[in-house]
Amino acid sequence: MFGNNQYWWLGLLMFLIFVGLNVIVFLLRKNPSLSYAVSYTIALYLLIFKTVEYTVYQIMGDHLNLPVEFSTISYFVFGIAVVFKLKKIDQFPVFTAILAGMIYGLAFWVSPDSYIIDKTSTFGLVMAAINHYSMYFAGMLMLANCRKYSPKYVWQFAIGVGLFVGYSYLIYLCTPYMQRPNAKIPIIIQITDCSILNWLSKDLVIVPWMKAVYYVCCGFALCTFFACYYLLNRICMKKRVKAGLPEEYYAKNWRLTYNI
Repeated sequence: MFGNNQYWWLGLLMFLIFVGLNVIVFLLRKNPSLSYAVSYTIALYLLIFKTVEYTVYQIMGDHLNLPVEFSTISYFVFGIAVVFKLKKIDQFPVFTAILAGMIYGLAFWVSPDSYIIDKTSTFGLVMAAINHYSMYFAGMLMLANCRKYSPKYVWQFAIGVGLFVGYSYLIYLCTPYMQRPNAKIPIIIQITDCSILNWLSKDLVIVPWMKAVYYVCCGFALCTFFACYYLLNRICMKKRVKAGLPEEYYAKNWRLTYNI
């Protein structure tokens, strides 16, 4: 990590920014109103930015430029859930925001050179980093400082993952998505059909037993993420209660109190 890349310093910078965001989340632990306001503002920004971006693609005639990847779908799902205050179903969108930001950050730390080589423009590279980290930051503020989530609603995760994968396959199989210039198979598709294993070696022949082991590992990893998500939320909620704060903060209007 970092040292094996020409742009190792950029990977290190992204790592330090990631650490800094988590420090800010910790510092705001006793101010749920401000945490919620920041998260809401970021969600509103992402929803507007991404809506405008994909609308412009359509106006310019790039009709196949659609949100298909996990992170691009997460922008809209998270933005809609938080902006429109869908309290009963927002725990999965918050999870996707955190996971998408973490995966982006991890990939950048491991191989910053690939991001530089594959970039279409410096502006696009910078905005991708800002948007992914902003979404992660907003999700963490909601999870750690504002909301209380119950594992009894874990069924929403199963439905959410199914909808994400189903939507991606719908676009991938039922539209000429792959006819775009320099089109690549969406990573979410590669993960679900096991072809991502060819990243290890292009000559790797994926046999049935490999798929079985792969799916078991993916299922275990996903369940581990879910468990860590609920565990962190429970720990932070208990600390809020111990500090005399409400176990759950949820703004119903804009009369927020900023106690810095």
